[in-house]
Amino acid sequence: MHGMSLYYASRAVVSIGFGGLCYLSGISLWTAILIGSVAFAWFLWAPHSGRYAVHPEFGITALRRDEHTQQINDQAARNAFVILGIAIAVLSFYFGTIIHTDVPVHILNYALILGVATYYITDFRLRKS
Repeated sequence: MHGMSLYYASRAVVSIGFGGLCYLSGISLWTAILIGSVAFAWFLWAPHSGRYAVHPEFGITALRRDEHTQQINDQAARNAFVILGIAIAVLSFYFGTIIHTDVPVHILNYALILGVATYYITDFRLRKS
């Protein structure tokens, strides 16, 4: 075995192990199989996602981040952090000075979802440009 074959074989073992741990933790067998299968599907998709530089010569560690992919990751994370910070500042101002009450947790969850969405939208757009 060499190159990407070694990567895929190692990820199959990791996926089976992850599904097995899920089963041992009390999850039903079918759910554990589904979780292991989804994990393996992600490992199959990752080399083609554009998120990593693929170096088959490195075997089980074939996926790497080069400068370009790391720069995209850093920009997406920065944008998400800024948007999340602005959202929390607005919520803090509104609930602290106008309504004079605590911020409900479900509204903070929306702010978190906004930050995560910002990360993935930025990441997607930068990878496509």
